[in-house]
Amino acid sequence: MPASRSRRTFRLSLTIVIIVAGAALLSTLFYTFWQRLNHQVEVILQDQFNQQQLMLARKIADNVESYFDFMENALLGYAGLFQAAPPDERTMDVSLEERFARHQRFGLLQITRYNPEGVGVQSLSTSPKPPPVSSLALPAGYLKWAQDPGHRGRLLLSRTFDYPGPPWQGRRVLRFITPLYWGNTPKFAGVLEFLIDPMFICGKATADVRSGQTGYAWIIDQNLIMLAHYEKEFVGHEAMKIRIARNPQIVFRGLNELHANLLAGKEGVTEYDSGWHRQKVGQMPKLAAYTPIRFDKGLITGVTEVEDPAQNMWGVCVVAPVAEVYGSISQVLHQELFLVGLFFIVVLGGAGAFIGLAFFWNKSLTRQVELKTEELLESHERLLRSERFAAVGEAAAYVSHEIKNPLMVIGGMASQVERRLAEDPAAQEKLRIIQTEVRRLESFLGELRDFLRPVQPSKQEIDLNQVIREVKALMEEAIQEKGIRLEDRLDPDLPPVEADPNQLKQVLLNLVKNALEATEDQGVIQVSSGTDDDRVWFSVQDTGKGMSEDVREKIFHPFYTTKEKGTGLGLAVINKIVTDHHGTITVSSAAGIGSTFTVRLPKKAANAA
Repeated sequence: MPASRSRRTFRLSLTIVIIVAGAALLSTLFYTFWQRLNHQVEVILQDQFNQQQLMLARKIADNVESYFDFMENALLGYAGLFQAAPPDERTMDVSLEERFARHQRFGLLQITRYNPEGVGVQSLSTSPKPPPVSSLALPAGYLKWAQDPGHRGRLLLSRTFDYPGPPWQGRRVLRFITPLYWGNTPKFAGVLEFLIDPMFICGKATADVRSGQTGYAWIIDQNLIMLAHYEKEFVGHEAMKIRIARNPQIVFRGLNELHANLLAGKEGVTEYDSGWHRQKVGQMPKLAAYTPIRFDKGLITGVTEVEDPAQNMWGVCVVAPVAEVYGSISQVLHQELFLVGLFFIVVLGGAGAFIGLAFFWNKSLTRQVELKTEELLESHERLLRSERFAAVGEAAAYVSHEIKNPLMVIGGMASQVERRLAEDPAAQEKLRIIQTEVRRLESFLGELRDFLRPVQPSKQEIDLNQVIREVKALMEEAIQEKGIRLEDRLDPDLPPVEADPNQLKQVLLNLVKNALEATEDQGVIQVSSGTDDDRVWFSVQDTGKGMSEDVREKIFHPFYTTKEKGTGLGLAVINKIVTDHHGTITVSSAAGIGSTFTVRLPKKAANAA
């Protein structure tokens, strides 16, 4: 008894150990997976949040650049006042005053007009105590630029700088200048200068921006001077110096690299350490998205030059604390860890597998039903077309036979009578019209004969993409003359097909010609190829006027046409050629949008079978 009890106790203990070990192993595996999942969620959330911040940064940059677009047009408008009259006329002074009254609310500090020697002759300022206008002098470098005749009608934007004298002494500003000309024979009349407050512009662009709950934006200029920041005392100071002065204990990891990327004209997302955020103090990782603000491209009229292309660049950055982004999500994940556990994962996995299997099975059955339905509809349509072709063929053969011989007689007799009426030009002209119409009818009968007795395809293994390229080469010149783009989107792995290359080329040529006739100037014709299931296909798509449903149902009928001089046999012949190749042709179109003709042919293996 004691021995058997010991064995049972051992077995029970072993079972408990196995169960506990298994549970511990499963728990460890689950916890490890949860940790990885938590990290992945954190990375994804940070990336998505930073991408949203990058969109905000781009929007701010666009707003600043748009402001300079506006000021550019305003400056050109001022300069335009001097093209018709001398700048010393009182009417010009009044016009400047009226316009300045409107524009000063956009951060325009001062407008100064200089004479050809660079001395101020008129100044309009927002300062209550502006200096005498005669004391104002344009720096020599800007004057030299303005005196260059090649700069007539152009603008120059300076770097931001600290204004050296009253009334803006020590204030961060930038110049925007243009040369002035007047008279019938344009004569250099001086320089017009806008003195702009960049901090006003940047403050407006970032004022209402908020990223997440508490994130904000800041802007620096080419010298790392803060032009806008949530902390108002930062504005006007060098970015790193003011931060270090605020909290010298922080290393500010990543911030120098961010500044360097901005001044190098780069855009991106990153993370850096800060010493505070709003009312919270201490080392705080932040997510940041940054983009440059450039002034040497993107302006509306494209006439602005910058003083130094390597320096005329600002940078905008949108930041938010990392903890704010995923803190709440992390709490939720921890709750799920205790509430859901391994049982939920097993149940969810089993349910997901069952639903996925059922969905896959249902999707497979639906696809099979759709394929069979499409095949039946295509077979029915081909049968109807064959019946119509047979009926039309009998009638057309009789008409062709009855008309051909009389036409030959009419044409011959008209030619003979024309030669005998050499002294009657009016009669000769009428006879020539008769002969022209006879030839047109004979050509029509020729097309009808080809339709009724089409040549059987001489099939061989061909590269469908090569046929498309040959047709594109034939039609490219005619399409370009009409101002239309001909594009191709060809499958490089297209399998060969058994077909008559000349007949397929005829099909493609007719489809491209029809697309050309339907497409207006500046339109696009695209020829594509590809493969699906056991078919190889090519399509011709245009951006033309399209077709109504009523027209679309009749376009393959013989003798049906919407063209003034068409015979209505072109698409009927195309359909007959495709049918002889055991293929199908379909069209999708909508009025005002365009049309797409798609031809599907059996693959080589299907033909051989």
